[in-house]
Amino acid sequence: MYPRTMADSVSERIRVLCVGDRGESDRTATALDRDNERFEVTTATGIEEGLMRLDGATDCVVSGYDLADGTGIDFLQDVRKRSPDLPVILFTDSGSEAVASEAISAGVTDYIRHDGETDSHRILANRVRIAVERHRVQRDHAQRRAERRRSERRLDAVFEDPKMLVGVLSPNGRLRKANRTAMEFVDADHEDLVGQPFDETPWWTDDLREDVRRWIDRAAAGEYVEYEADHGQVDGERRSVSGTIRPVTDEVGEVVSLIVSARDITERRANERELRRRNERLNEVASIVSHDLRSPLNVANGHLAIANDGDDAHLTEVAHALDRMDELVDDLLTLAHEGERVSEIETVDLAATIEDCWRNVSTTEASPRVHVDCTIRADPAQLRHLLENLLGNALRHGGDDVTITVGDIDGGFYVADDGPGIPKADREAVFDNGYSTADEGTGVGLSIVQSIADAHGWAVAVTESDLGGTRFEITDVECESRAPTPN
Repeated sequence: MYPRTMADSVSERIRVLCVGDRGESDRTATALDRDNERFEVTTATGIEEGLMRLDGATDCVVSGYDLADGTGIDFLQDVRKRSPDLPVILFTDSGSEAVASEAISAGVTDYIRHDGETDSHRILANRVRIAVERHRVQRDHAQRRAERRRSERRLDAVFEDPKMLVGVLSPNGRLRKANRTAMEFVDADHEDLVGQPFDETPWWTDDLREDVRRWIDRAAAGEYVEYEADHGQVDGERRSVSGTIRPVTDEVGEVVSLIVSARDITERRANERELRRRNERLNEVASIVSHDLRSPLNVANGHLAIANDGDDAHLTEVAHALDRMDELVDDLLTLAHEGERVSEIETVDLAATIEDCWRNVSTTEASPRVHVDCTIRADPAQLRHLLENLLGNALRHGGDDVTITVGDIDGGFYVADDGPGIPKADREAVFDNGYSTADEGTGVGLSIVQSIADAHGWAVAVTESDLGGTRFEITDVECESRAPTPN
């Protein structure tokens, strides 16, 4: 919408309400119509009728002083209650300086006395035109100011969006201003950053400054630039953002400023990484299912075929193959659903948990040597999965007579055995899915150990035990010394 010009105001019709006794209002209306064809005049004989005829289309009120139901001052006061800014002219052949003063105090726009000797109606017409044009200009200015304020409030609402980092740059890439959300990402005062080249501000790390310069150059040339980057907040946390640099042009198409806006996508990226991890894990499960489960299934089917011919000895092999399949199913369920996240962290008695796990994995009367004297913070179910896999791994590789020791170390615990050990060259691969040196192993257990440790924020490492076997060390564990038992 274009602003109205003075020429528009001059050419518009002027709607006038004349209020007075019947003869006076009619004479004034006739004179105004004759003097200026732009006028549309409506008449009323008193205050009550005048207020009834007063509406939003009225541009000016011309009132006499002596009215049938009051004075022109009374009418003026009633009009001001409805329309504080509407032009009102008191046009009277009676009155005094006191009346004029009272009218001015009540907010009259103009006061004209006609005495029959001057061309008062022509003067009135001219004063009406001037008053209306002035009022229209003032009204238009007020409307534009109000619209400008509304526009500024809308811009401020967008600029200060708490979920968006927003900055305004000059075409040469210097910062003009930044919103509060953006300032939360830097340890600096806004005044100190204004005027600096944007690529040199502390929002950017050194490895990104050249990229930022290129983005600004492209935007200054009129291109809408999209980017993704990392910002560091004041607390040192790295935050990922997805942003744009948008050129703003004037009426001739010249770039006059650049708007930089970015949204925090740290959580989205974390979710994407988690989704990739889960997909990779499901792919691992699918690979194991397609390969490792098919082999014992084929063995079971082959022996069953022979058993059907009367050789019952093959049923033992079938049972063995089915047992191994059952182990694989348990490990795969743990790998797919349990090993990648923790549910609820609690204080857990490590020694008691080891004893429970041993009963689940051992078929011998021997017991591990447990030298732990602490409680740890862990997901109890996940911790049991981790311990059962480490203890079961020692049994599978060392046999029923293997000696297993579980003990405290600084920041965690270890599980060691005196079995055959793991060659040094293979130690980095033991946590890979499918790795196993035992014929009975699924190759999944140690991968589960690694996943559970990662989910807790623990570190897991493998080395040689003091007796030449294998030693797994779990560190970065939140440990608490167990209170001494009272005598």
